[in-house]
Amino acid sequence: MANEVINLPDYTVDYQPVPIKINNLEGLQASIAQYVSRYSNLVITEDNVTDSKQVRAKLNKLKKALDDRRKEIKRNYNQPLREFETEVKKLEASIDMIIDPIDEGLGELEVQRREQRKADVMGLIAEMAPNYGVGADEVEFDPRWLNKSISNKQITQEVASSMTVVKQAKDKLATATTMITKYAQAVDVDPIPWIDQLKQGQDVQYLLQAIDRQVESAKERERQRELKQQAAAEHQQETSTGKIVDTDTGEVVSLTRTLKITATKDQMWGLSSYMKKNGIKFEAVN
Repeated sequence: MANEVINLPDYTVDYQPVPIKINNLEGLQASIAQYVSRYSNLVITEDNVTDSKQVRAKLNKLKKALDDRRKEIKRNYNQPLREFETEVKKLEASIDMIIDPIDEGLGELEVQRREQRKADVMGLIAEMAPNYGVGADEVEFDPRWLNKSISNKQITQEVASSMTVVKQAKDKLATATTMITKYAQAVDVDPIPWIDQLKQGQDVQYLLQAIDRQVESAKERERQRELKQQAAAEHQQETSTGKIVDTDTGEVVSLTRTLKITATKDQMWGLSSYMKKNGIKFEAVN
């Protein structure tokens, strides 16, 4: 596109309102006023029906003549305006033929600029992340960083601030995770479900109290189970083969088996918890 400036000529639009005058307006107003005065409170009777109809016809004729003339004058009065509007719209259409592609080109250029700015900021985040002990994908991208009005210095400061917040949150979560893990293992509880809740934003103290409640509940279930076992043991007898038999019914109620189990540490924790919850006795065998 040529850079030469095209000078637009000075122009003006001439406009002179044309007065619209009703000749003998005062006389017309006076005559109508007389009709109003005479007939405004008229009571129609058989004696004045004919006269009333004649007056109505005369007034309707006057009203129609006035309105027809108004419409005619309005059409003629608006004609120059319509012609002026047509010419202006033609000029505007020609101008838009120039403005539209310029707008489109500027829009495409802005998209490219924003894409390049985003790539630059993402590169900055990737470069800074290791220094703050966070991952680049952990930093939330602020759309404001794409604006022209924000400087590179301000972006760097805001990225650093965001990374500091992310690192603090990670450290806090790591500390809380260690606390929950150690506490759960100390009371023989699987820590994984509690850590999952922690990652979802649950409060540490709430989780510690919840673990305590679970432990107390498990102890109560164990106590109730032992009471039932004691009651059942009064009429149970162990045979020479290791079976526990109900002396009242002869039913075998328990068996002892030696198993070799291979599992991960977490799986062992889970199996241990399951057997305890279900009253299954077990012991380590060397």
